Amino acid sequence: MFSDAERARRLKKLNEVMDSKGLDAIYLPGNSTVGTNAYGDYRYLTDNRVIFYLSNVIMPRGGEPIGVAANTMSKVMLTQKTFVKDVVIDLDQLNGIIGILKQACSEDSTVGTLLEVLPAAWLKRIHSELPKLRFVDITNDMFLVRMDKSAEEVEAQRVCGRIADAGYRAVCEALRPGMYENEVIALLDREMQRMGSEESFSLITSGGFNSQTGDLPALHNCAASNRRIEAGDVLAMEITPRYYGYWCQLVRTICVGSKNEAVDEFRGVVCRAIAEATKILKPGVKIGELYDAMKASVEAEGYRMAMPCGHICAMDLNEERITPNNERPVLEGMVVILHPTVLKNEMETGIYWGESYLVTSDGCEALAGESSLLEVTKG
Repeated sequence: MFSDAERARRLKKLNEVMDSKGLDAIYLPGNSTVGTNAYGDYRYLTDNRVIFYLSNVIMPRGGEPIGVAANTMSKVMLTQKTFVKDVVIDLDQLNGIIGILKQACSEDSTVGTLLEVLPAAWLKRIHSELPKLRFVDITNDMFLVRMDKSAEEVEAQRVCGRIADAGYRAVCEALRPGMYENEVIALLDREMQRMGSEESFSLITSGGFNSQTGDLPALHNCAASNRRIEAGDVLAMEITPRYYGYWCQLVRTICVGSKNEAVDEFRGVVCRAIAEATKILKPGVKIGELYDAMKASVEAEGYRMAMPCGHICAMDLNEERITPNNERPVLEGMVVILHPTVLKNEMETGIYWGESYLVTSDGCEALAGESSLLEVTKG
């Protein structure tokens, strides 16, 4: 999807990081998780989807990225379908990485990497072969690079928002008592994949909801769910597709067969809190201020707010969480997911509701969420 111009832009930005930090190379490991920092930097440099375990790329200063593949088929995939044109084949990936480092760097070179992601055993083996090589953590540098979005990247996240909306609409139209939760996930994924989603990380739970006790259980991974949905239940979902590497999330609770007034009560509190945050959501505002705005709104209505409250998303689903006292400024092009947890009395779980917003030059733009009204399916 991404153009040659976008490839050149990314390589230029990484060379600027190397120049500013005096690096001789950048080594980016990536894995298939959705966790913070674990995937996005590798995908950014390669435009290559990690299928399983670890994938690796090294970019020498002033040079082109070099990938490591286990076989010829993987090499062909990299050279024909990604930003990587030079590939080393080695069944032992780490052996291939060490070979590239020996060729691309001098004995006492400085290499930027992601120390949170790089396995300690791998680091130990590299140092056994290259004892004078110095590693510098560039996690924050890469975060800032990736948050500086191009028009192509922004459009990918807009498309992802439309995919989430389409999936949600398909669920609302098809959901009936008697369906299994796995059936819901299946129809959700079918619609989102039809729209272009490469994969999803959608979560689901169902059951009764009582505003006094908060009966609705915590969300769980779709792969573990085979509960049959009953009339009068509510269904809570985090609908999270990925499109060309970029995530978007729509968080919703749906009433099955009949309206649950307690759910609608909590929905209103959450939506009003999100609205207060969006009033200040623009470049320069601190992430912690978004938390403060939602918390003030929730508490003014006599409820209390708990974590989680949302996060920044891009190539990693959770780039950084929205937490109190977070001093990082919001940047134009960031996508911010707002889903405050609202509780009262002795509740430990509440309903699930949230939106994704693209930060624009003077405010924000909703990426998903055609309606903030409570959906009630047919009985």
